[in-house]
Amino acid sequence: MGRKQLAGIIAAAGFGVLVVGYGVAFALTGDKVPSNTTVLGIDLGGLSEDDAKAKLQAGVEDRLSVPIKLKAGGSTYQVKPGDAGLSLDVDATVAEAGAGRSLNPARMWQVMTGGDAVAPVVTRDEGKLKAAVERLAEQVNRPATEGTITFPDAKAVQHAPADGLQLDNAKATETVVSGFPSDGNPKDLPVSVTKPQAGTEAISKAMKEYAEPAMSGPIRLTVGDKGVNLTPAELAPALKLVAKDGKFTPSLDAKKLEPLFKKRFKNLETLPKDAGIQIVGGRPQVVPAVDGEIVARDKVVPAILSVLPKPEGERKAAVGLAKTKAELTTEAAQALGIKEVMGQFTTKFPHAEYRNVNIGTAARKINGTLLKPDETFSLNKIVGERTKANGFTEGNIINGGKFVLDLGGGVSQSATTTFNAAFFAGLKDVEHKAHSVYINRYPVGREATVAWPSVDLKFKNDSGHGVFVQTLFTASTPGNQGSITVKIWGTKVWDITAGQSARYNFRAPGLVYSQEPGCRPQAPTGGFDIKIYRYFSKNGQRVKTESFTTNYNAADDIRCGPKPGTTPPPSTPDAPPTPGQTKPSTTTRPPS
Repeated sequence: MGRKQLAGIIAAAGFGVLVVGYGVAFALTGDKVPSNTTVLGIDLGGLSEDDAKAKLQAGVEDRLSVPIKLKAGGSTYQVKPGDAGLSLDVDATVAEAGAGRSLNPARMWQVMTGGDAVAPVVTRDEGKLKAAVERLAEQVNRPATEGTITFPDAKAVQHAPADGLQLDNAKATETVVSGFPSDGNPKDLPVSVTKPQAGTEAISKAMKEYAEPAMSGPIRLTVGDKGVNLTPAELAPALKLVAKDGKFTPSLDAKKLEPLFKKRFKNLETLPKDAGIQIVGGRPQVVPAVDGEIVARDKVVPAILSVLPKPEGERKAAVGLAKTKAELTTEAAQALGIKEVMGQFTTKFPHAEYRNVNIGTAARKINGTLLKPDETFSLNKIVGERTKANGFTEGNIINGGKFVLDLGGGVSQSATTTFNAAFFAGLKDVEHKAHSVYINRYPVGREATVAWPSVDLKFKNDSGHGVFVQTLFTASTPGNQGSITVKIWGTKVWDITAGQSARYNFRAPGLVYSQEPGCRPQAPTGGFDIKIYRYFSKNGQRVKTESFTTNYNAADDIRCGPKPGTTPPPSTPDAPPTPGQTKPSTTTRPPS
């Protein structure tokens, strides 16, 4: 064998070794992640691409929805990744880490010896991210606050100035992204700090020169030879001092003090009186408004602020009166167009003293109600809660299909009459509810009940003019029925007529024997439905029709005592029988 042949054989053998070694190296490293690679602290070195993806996904699974914590100015904030449109791209992250097959020997060498901590690849929804950072800015941003002095419990208390913060939204966006997935540690937000213009020196000066003297005693405001004293405790809740530019500025919240002014200035002022409406000789007339004179509010606050820091003996100031017009002027009342009856209705009721009290009280409260255009009548608001202090007594009401005693029983007679007057005046029905059981002295299907505070009668003045409600009440006597009439005055827009369907969906009452203490017998009433129509006409031509359906429940036949054929409960001869339990009684309808 020649030397050249031997050299060729040796070269071929060496090349074969290299090829085999290269093949082994490729097999070991060709699709692996570099050996020292980590992502978010998770070691992915030496793993295949698929294994690296699986390990990374499993390692961060619990962190992907954890809120990103952030801090600024001593406060901590949170942003939810989903709200910010952030998600982890596992495939791109593993690719960034260097996974994937390569024939490059340098690449294989890196797999065996290289690698480093690799940042995760985060996918972001720019719209959501921007909105999340803007919401974060609303929480973080605050203006610098100057030092203040307030007066809780009529004592001056200092509040130190505070720095302001302003978030850099652009940089904060990257801070939020860099914090995902969260490791639980808050990241510092990029903020700029603004300083207040005045320091603690101005506050100290304000305390000494103004705040402490302000609470030293009462002040006196005078109008001519009359006057009122205002105490520190009365003024303190509305008083505040703010330091700025090395100075301090006192302020008084006049709105907060207005209830006090109204009460304390009562003897110094002549309040204006609104124009009104009176029915004289069966016709509406405008009662002229009366202008008033009130303590000039624009002068009161400066006067108070000027005397608060003064020493005893000088703590007084004169204030003037200002002419003030009534809210409803005479001209405005005349322009309301209240000139004729738009609609009226009368109902009668049998004698019962509670009815005279309750229906009469409600009628007096409703009488004189004035509605401007588009205002809404509310019986509960006008009449108020049915209490003894408000002029009401106990009477019959319907509760759960039974007649029981309660304060204000009978007020629904006023409601029904008012509802029908508004019905025939053509005014808009906003809210009404019929009695659950039909009462035959009311127009069938066209009536209203009320209960404080949940069941109300409301109608809207949609006539385009003013509306004035007049009530006429006649008390009942043992031999005569009482009555209530409601007239609605204004400018008549519609000619209203009513119609109704036949009764349908009849419901039969049940028969109940009751031995409950205080049982009250009750006559049966059948239940039914009925449809009511309201026809709107002008110049003899029907323009439109409205309708509503009234549903009446059946009222049971209630008989007090044991059911016939049953054994009544034993009683001792000496013990008086419990009222309502002695024997079955004749069923009667209690007055309502």
